Amino acid sequence: MRLPTSIKKVIRSLPSIGRQDVMTFSVFVIVSFIFWIVQSSYEKSDTTYEVKLNIENMPTGAVFTTHIPASLKVTLYDNNVHLVNYSTKSGFRRLTVDFNRYADVAGNFRISGAELTSLLMNELSSSTQITAISPALIDARYALTDGKKVPVHLNGSFYTHGNYKNFKPQLFPDSVLVHAPNSILDTLTSIESNTILYYDLKDTLRCHVGLNLGLGVKATPDSIRLLVPVMQYVNKTFSNLPIQVQGLPAGKRLILFPRQVDLQCLANFEHYNNFTAEQFKVIVSYDSLLANPNRKFLPLSVQTSLNEYEVYNLKLSQSQVEFSLESTSPRGNSDLKPQN
Repeated sequence: MRLPTSIKKVIRSLPSIGRQDVMTFSVFVIVSFIFWIVQSSYEKSDTTYEVKLNIENMPTGAVFTTHIPASLKVTLYDNNVHLVNYSTKSGFRRLTVDFNRYADVAGNFRISGAELTSLLMNELSSSTQITAISPALIDARYALTDGKKVPVHLNGSFYTHGNYKNFKPQLFPDSVLVHAPNSILDTLTSIESNTILYYDLKDTLRCHVGLNLGLGVKATPDSIRLLVPVMQYVNKTFSNLPIQVQGLPAGKRLILFPRQVDLQCLANFEHYNNFTAEQFKVIVSYDSLLANPNRKFLPLSVQTSLNEYEVYNLKLSQSQVEFSLESTSPRGNSDLKPQN
């Protein structure tokens, strides 16, 4: 909109105005500006708005098998006062229609252009004209179907920062009730979530994830809650853990070299000071010697009462030890000893 000529003249004359006239000219400018605003507000123009389409009273098993628009583009022609008012008027920005009024038993859902105009005009001033609606009419197909409960498959990847670790994602709910034409339901074994990707996680992730639903498929609910536990871990070392022999029969003695090893692990930062060496056992099994009597080294393994949320990535300072097998009975000639 152009500034009125009177205001332009005032602006050009400002350099020649004396201090004593500043107040007079200021009042004149303000009055001229108000007059311009009032005059321009009654000028007419057209503006396009997005009106969301809400369909209520749909039967539980009804799904649209052809495209149905989520919103309409509506162009209005009126004075600027009314057009500005429509920008904030919630009643006009959302069009609610009754499914049962426009659906027939043959599976058609149709709202003509004239009917759309009539519905929209209920929220408009009598002076307002609708010059365009896109789409010009709504013509869709629907189907009434049986439901089927199927599991949700999470389509996502999660990457943590540094010594943080994420654990198995949890879905709430982990399955949804799906309505679709029987030709789709018969082959449907799961529903995929929308693809999500997170990097550099440092805290447990909680969010909602939508479902990847094709045309003619409706799910209840249509989104799920996702929980991805993320925990911080720090290096922790347990020194000189004794090696325990498992499965040694009576009359035998197994001498190990060395008898102690160190253990390194990544420990949950929140419980770092609660972990003790007694919660770990370093084991060597006599059965591994019976499986290979000629071996020179015995493999080591670690057992712990802690779960994967508390510690992980357990590493011993060495993975095997030398040994000597002796008999504590009078008959010692049958002892198994490592070969040189």
